[in-house]
Amino acid sequence: MLSKYTVMLLVIRCLKLFSNNLTVMVWFYQSLMSRFNVQGFPTIMVFGADKDSPIPYEGARTASAIESFALEQLESNVAPSKVTELTGPDIMEEECGPAAICFVAFLPDILDSNAEGRNRYIQQLLSVAEKFKRSPYSYVWAAAGKQPDLEKHLGVGGYGYPALIALNLKKGAYAPLKSAFELEHIVEFVKEAGRGGKGNLPLEGNPEIVTTEPWDGKDGQIVEEDEFSLEELMGEEVGSKDEL
Repeated sequence: MLSKYTVMLLVIRCLKLFSNNLTVMVWFYQSLMSRFNVQGFPTIMVFGADKDSPIPYEGARTASAIESFALEQLESNVAPSKVTELTGPDIMEEECGPAAICFVAFLPDILDSNAEGRNRYIQQLLSVAEKFKRSPYSYVWAAAGKQPDLEKHLGVGGYGYPALIALNLKKGAYAPLKSAFELEHIVEFVKEAGRGGKGNLPLEGNPEIVTTEPWDGKDGQIVEEDEFSLEELMGEEVGSKDEL
């Protein structure tokens, strides 16, 4: 057991350490106060995208007023909604890695939907992203067959396209949209996923994400193969028979 003298010595040393740190803390905060021209207390500032130019709060010092100001700033500083084409592992890492939930859409081949149809699907996803822009979600899409290993791991393809998956890479789990790919159903699906989801499945292994060319925004073009006449195909055989 420590004696009272030992305890007193420890307290003195702690006070000295705190005193030294306090000097550093005061210097640090004085430096910040000078940098951002803080004149008094309490001072509230919002640091948005421009960290060197914070927005000072000059409203009433009440909880409701401060809350309203904070919500307004949150609304104005939220990043614009986006839906990104999944064209490689870097997109997967940037968009889905840090997200609480990454919603992955697999859209029909461009020859099946044309540009108008594909843009309609993407616009639906953008509408959902805008509705839930305060939530830590991300949204990506890939054309059917462009990410075959990912489709295999997520069980996509059996129900056709379009398909939508709620993917949580951190937990290694996913859940498919089982209703129609329509705005109202997608909104409910996102809400349910945010509450923990239903019918979640384990993600087995790490899907391979391949690098693909991004969509050019145009309709697909059918590649026409060279036509051969029957005479050209059978010419050699017919010639050999004539020789006989």
